[in-house]
Amino acid sequence: MSAHMLADLDLKTLTVTLTVVTLAITLLLCLVGWQVGPRHGMRYWTLGNLAVMLGLLLNINQGHIPHSLSIVLANGLMTLGLGVVWLGLRNFRDLSQPQWMPMFAALVTMLLLWFFRYQVDNLPVRYAISSLVLGGFCLLCAAELLVPTRAPMRTASWFSGLIALAYGLILVARPAASLAGWNGPADLLGGPLQLITVLGAIAAQIGMVSGFILMIHYRNLDRLRALSEQDPLTGALNRRSLQQQAELMLCRTRLSNEPITLIMLDADHFKRINDEFGHQTGDEVLCHLVDQTRLHLRSRDLLGRFGGEEFVLLLPGLNSLSASQVAERIRQSISDAAWPTHKHTVNITVSLGVACSEHHGYDFTTLLGAADAALYCAKGLGRNRVEQAQAPGDAAQELVALRLLSHFRHNLDV
Repeated sequence: MSAHMLADLDLKTLTVTLTVVTLAITLLLCLVGWQVGPRHGMRYWTLGNLAVMLGLLLNINQGHIPHSLSIVLANGLMTLGLGVVWLGLRNFRDLSQPQWMPMFAALVTMLLLWFFRYQVDNLPVRYAISSLVLGGFCLLCAAELLVPTRAPMRTASWFSGLIALAYGLILVARPAASLAGWNGPADLLGGPLQLITVLGAIAAQIGMVSGFILMIHYRNLDRLRALSEQDPLTGALNRRSLQQQAELMLCRTRLSNEPITLIMLDADHFKRINDEFGHQTGDEVLCHLVDQTRLHLRSRDLLGRFGGEEFVLLLPGLNSLSASQVAERIRQSISDAAWPTHKHTVNITVSLGVACSEHHGYDFTTLLGAADAALYCAKGLGRNRVEQAQAPGDAAQELVALRLLSHFRHNLDV
């Protein structure tokens, strides 16, 4: 923007525009907060923008109200507001929120501005104090936003973060720019620097809040996606999501010629646990079982609830021997970790069937059938054990018989 264009702009009109924009954004955040509730930092962002708006209202009336209000209190409110916005970003990221920090910064800012107005009247120092404090909080907001995250959240977060970074740098650079003569003969509170500051504030308010709302939108999408993919009781993948993700993983491992193993896990005598201790205890036992199983899985492994007390694990990169060792550790861990209730201790064991792509290929249904047959063998051999699926050979009738038996095992007391 050229110097002539800046000269044609009226600073007071721009400041009033900034105040109106801040008010509109605060109302927008209130409406969004009404829909999403107090989560996601929305309450902080709304209160922060409200404080900034009140500070701006006081600041634009410097010629009509005492400086204790239009300078000291106004800058204190704006400092507090940006600090509360920063708290909202930390709340959004589930980090600690040191609520004393914005209040302390606002109090110190007000004390310094009061001193350099009423004790030692020094406009350049007041200008530097407000610029550095407000710019510092903008940079803190940028630090919370410019962090590694997954798409599409990364787009919204980095969009807001870059805006906060740019405006924070403008504010921090204002005192040095003024000393270097960039403001020309104009007063510190007028001239090109102040016009750029106000224009930047309008753009920053609109851009950052738009990014915040997008962040909330993407967070809600992630949670809805998780709800659609997870079993509501145990947090494991549900059957539909398990099959979808398993088929994708099997396709990738087949293309890379990497082994992959499917393990089917089933709680032993689970019906007796429900009958003896009640279904609520049974649900707690299933959650305990999943928690113990997860202790032995890597981040890339899949764990899904296939039905009832039956779970499926998919372990890419592991052959039958390595996967059987993992299965044995899971079995031992669950067997050793009894689940205490308020009256009783519930001992639970599991049986596991292991099927690897080395012998059964990369088809999900085939691997599932082989692991299911091996699980039935583990049940028949006394439960609380791990069995590997037999490699297919000439005894085709034996394999057919095993698969037929696996279809009927749910009718047994398993």
